[in-house]
Amino acid sequence: MPLLRYNLAPTLNGYIASLPSHGTPWIVEDATIDFGALYAEFSAFVMGRKTYETLLALEPNPLAGRPRESVVVFSRDERFKREFGGGAVTVVDGEAGVEVVRRLKESDSESESGVGYKEEKDVWLMGGGELAGLLMRRGLVDVVETAIMPVVVTEGVKMFGEGKVGGDRDGDKGEVGWRLVLDKAERLETGILMTRYGVLYD
Repeated sequence: MPLLRYNLAPTLNGYIASLPSHGTPWIVEDATIDFGALYAEFSAFVMGRKTYETLLALEPNPLAGRPRESVVVFSRDERFKREFGGGAVTVVDGEAGVEVVRRLKESDSESESGVGYKEEKDVWLMGGGELAGLLMRRGLVDVVETAIMPVVVTEGVKMFGEGKVGGDRDGDKGEVGWRLVLDKAERLETGILMTRYGVLYD
């Protein structure tokens, strides 16, 4: 069964982008990180609109040419839905989008998934923070993987968004949060700390 892995590069104090630009000028480049191998670990990609628009600006776009059903973008923006909804990505919103992610996770065959292709690898949750918080509250995130940058910023987008940080699998009642189990930690020469945690849901 595919895992939903929240893989990100936050600052030491837990921000994934600066405000108001939503940029990441503080990212430390590290030639030892093999991004090609990283992308190869996943067969599907889930993200919010701002994350997708950031990827569109990259040359080359790492998601270009992938099956439409394998790139799921959450957006409430009507302009974005009109522009991209019938194109190279699957545009979803709210609980209907949560169900799309659930189907990606709960099936490993085309006939069972209903998304039109076989999920042979894991699913990459690429951000942003509000979406990560929503999917954590629904009990769908299995792993949190961070490349912690040796940087502190004073304002930015939080790893799990604003407001409540906890909750149960069926709603947003809880405020406690989640316990994580450390699986791996590695310090790179550039000062980046690579970690992998499993998520525990009570």
